[in-house]
Amino acid sequence: MNSYTSIDLATWKRRGTFEYYRTFQNQLFNITLEFPATELYRYAKRNRLSFFLLTLHAILRAVNSVPQFRQRIVDGGQVIEFEHVAALTPIMTPEEEFVMALTEYAPSFAEFRGQAEAAVAAAKRGEFDPSVRQRNDFICASCVPWYGFRSLTQAALTLDQSIVILTWGEMDASGNIPLALQLNHALVDGLHVGRFHRALTGFLTAPASL
Repeated sequence: MNSYTSIDLATWKRRGTFEYYRTFQNQLFNITLEFPATELYRYAKRNRLSFFLLTLHAILRAVNSVPQFRQRIVDGGQVIEFEHVAALTPIMTPEEEFVMALTEYAPSFAEFRGQAEAAVAAAKRGEFDPSVRQRNDFICASCVPWYGFRSLTQAALTLDQSIVILTWGEMDASGNIPLALQLNHALVDGLHVGRFHRALTGFLTAPASL
């Protein structure tokens, strides 16, 4: 598990908002955004790189740039903030089943690519270490390349979960991809979603920066 810091609720400026949303039976909200992916797609083709892994890395970079996306609620109400988070992503096997692959965070695609390719290859063979599910220093990131969507609501194991869950879809004729987020409102507001949106748009339109 990655290193983390504990947030002192007594001095945390968000304490009031946090405690308010913690009274909700359903603390989650879902939002679907659109992102330009033409430049990233061309970059992937030109350099013979995986469009899927490039997109996943761009998303992971953007997620890690927003502290609130790295925060988790643990032990009944304590808030921690991870130094960085990984991505847990479902990979389709030859039998059209799905096995999870854990791709660890890396600041550059060159560093990310090797371990991510190995994790994807293991998942395609049906290999997954279930102990990963004991961690919470990751996001759940799914790709549905068969179709686009205007809106998508994620499944929720519990209505107070704090792990970020997201799904992105097929690139449309205009070169845009939809991306749906599920977030815990006790930790995340629209302002933070906006920062994620700007960061991811920047990576997708300047892929050499990855």
